[in-house]
Amino acid sequence: MPSRSFVPISIDDYVRKHCAGNRGVDRSDLIERLKSALARACAGARCECGNRIWVVGSALAGLSCFTCITGEAHPSGDYEIAEAIYVEDG
Repeated sequence: MPSRSFVPISIDDYVRKHCAGNRGVDRSDLIERLKSALARACAGARCECGNRIWVVGSALAGLSCFTCITGEAHPSGDYEIAEAIYVEDG
């Protein structure tokens, strides 16, 4: 059965993988967008639907949750920045 949770990854590792598969991406800009989305997630940012935001997706598609960005109910091994996974709901 496939995983129904995120795979934790560091910003550096995610950027390396993303840039390897997406030539021409501005590395510095991607890092900045990931850090901004992570800061928002750690501060408790929520999607319009009320779920916690997905940092990786939010850095690319705007501040939203996994489901609103992908249309999928659960991540199946999709990456998420490790720090965001361990943020406690307040």
